[in-house]
Amino acid sequence: MHHRAVTNLPHHVQVRRHTPPTQKTEKQSGSPPTISWSTQIMDNGKTPEGSRRATAKRVALTLAVVVAGTGAVLGGAFATFTDTTSAGSQAISSGKVVLAVGPINDATIAATAIAPGDTIPREVDLNSTTATLNDATITLGISASPSSLLDTDPGFGLQVQVQTCSVAWTRVAGPPPTYTCGGTTVTVLASTPVKTLESTPANLTPLNSLTAGGQDYVVMTFTFPSTAPGNIALVPALCSGVVGGTPATENLEGCSSTLTYTFTATQRAGTSK
Repeated sequence: MHHRAVTNLPHHVQVRRHTPPTQKTEKQSGSPPTISWSTQIMDNGKTPEGSRRATAKRVALTLAVVVAGTGAVLGGAFATFTDTTSAGSQAISSGKVVLAVGPINDATIAATAIAPGDTIPREVDLNSTTATLNDATITLGISASPSSLLDTDPGFGLQVQVQTCSVAWTRVAGPPPTYTCGGTTVTVLASTPVKTLESTPANLTPLNSLTAGGQDYVVMTFTFPSTAPGNIALVPALCSGVVGGTPATENLEGCSSTLTYTFTATQRAGTSK
């Protein structure tokens, strides 16, 4: 058996058996059988497949470097010239809506033992002297606690009218208090059932207090309708019966309500400033 010898290989060069030895036996006249071995020599110690892998890695690395360089170039393409300046300072402040009662407020003076046909005037002045914003509306709403037929019956319960005087009312303390206007009176709310104002506040107009710094001298006059029914013989239970009834079905005697008046100012519409 003969082996093919490999000589003069450079350093790190290896020889490996690539395929199993293939024996070829030939009969030749006068010569012994010859067995040949198939071998491959690696380049720099690398097999062909390893060489291919190394080449692929070098290509991938080269592409990565090229892509990175391209990104840097493209990123730089978005740069522009810039400049910065400033303006100001600009002071901005918000205004305020202020509605107050005064200088006179007689809303706390009670009225007792009223009878159908009575009136109850009370001065409740309004002002916007510390406001810095004008108002679009000022409304009056009423709530009652405790409540009774005096405020829940829209027909036979209390009715209210609101008037202003161009000057301060001439007031006599009483009791009961009375008021006389030495100037011009203006009705800013016609007679309206208290019951209506409990659910739907009403606009008071015109009023000086709609303008910031304004002052209004206001008298609210409550009226107990002369037609309010009350007959203990027919309806023995006091302050009871059917709302809007008759003497046979409703009795407004012995009723008691405590009223609270709410004036609400709403700012003017938005505008350019």
